[in-house]
Amino acid sequence: MRLSSAGRFLSGVAFSIAFVVSSVLLGAGASASPQWCEEDPTFVVNGALVDVSTTFAYEYAGSVKGPVEFELLVPSNVVAAVVSLPGTVPVTAKITRSLPATGLLFIPVVVKVTVPATASFATSTRITGTYLWLSSKAAGKSNTTTKVSVTLIGL
Repeated sequence: MRLSSAGRFLSGVAFSIAFVVSSVLLGAGASASPQWCEEDPTFVVNGALVDVSTTFAYEYAGSVKGPVEFELLVPSNVVAAVVSLPGTVPVTAKITRSLPATGLLFIPVVVKVTVPATASFATSTRITGTYLWLSSKAAGKSNTTTKVSVTLIGL
């Protein structure tokens, strides 16, 4: 079966595009960018998932001197639970129902993160999830509690 010159041209273009895309995707893993530790607990608040992700440079993982502590502050009238606690270093999570009771349409949530360590380094905490009014991100530092606030839209 012989390909016409237009068919050969199109197959050559398709091959070239596939080559460039695969080179970019495979080459991305080979770059010399820094490696990161990501502590990523997930909570559920009134049926909505709240994913908290705190990252810091992997070179500081050995200086973490205790578990990374996550505290989720929620209104007293909501149902909340810890769903998962994955991480590259030890992690703890707790829920504190210390915020005033609120209507169930807009639910304020505050996340407090503390990374205890023997070294001082930058951290970054991001909150995403289902039914968030806005996702939020905050810069922090080891040995200092970082606070991030979001609002959930009630189900």
